[in-house]
Amino acid sequence: MVFIVVLCVLTACSNKNDGKTENLAMIKRTNPEPMDIINGMDEKDEKGLISKVKETVANEDTIYDVIVVKNDKKIIVAYKVKHLQRFHMKKIEKTVTENLEEKFPKNDFIVSSDYKIFLESVRLNELLKKKDVPEKKARKKFKEIEELQKELI
Repeated sequence: MVFIVVLCVLTACSNKNDGKTENLAMIKRTNPEPMDIINGMDEKDEKGLISKVKETVANEDTIYDVIVVKNDKKIIVAYKVKHLQRFHMKKIEKTVTENLEEKFPKNDFIVSSDYKIFLESVRLNELLKKKDVPEKKARKKFKEIEELQKELI
């Protein structure tokens, strides 16, 4: 009898979904929209610059998920590498950085394959999707991600 009660409690609690996509961000493709801290989505920004940046990175065969967040001339590009390509992460990062700097020389890129940077960028992206987010708060979060990247180097 106790076993049945315990089993019922465990199965009732096992399907708890808190609605956050970040829990599965490591496993599945999230494919977030590129965002600008000031303008929001890409339509108002320099003829789709951040969409072009995302497309450039996503065209790499070794990469399967990309997030792009822009703040003035600084752009955070975080991506996930296919499992079998993880041994070549430095080479991939170098290639991505060179491609971006060649195609978009007027911008400064923060390129990372680190999962923590990716996850924080997803959180910033989710924050920016809310219409009433103060620009100061978004810039602060962007700065935190930038500091985190510098820490990892």
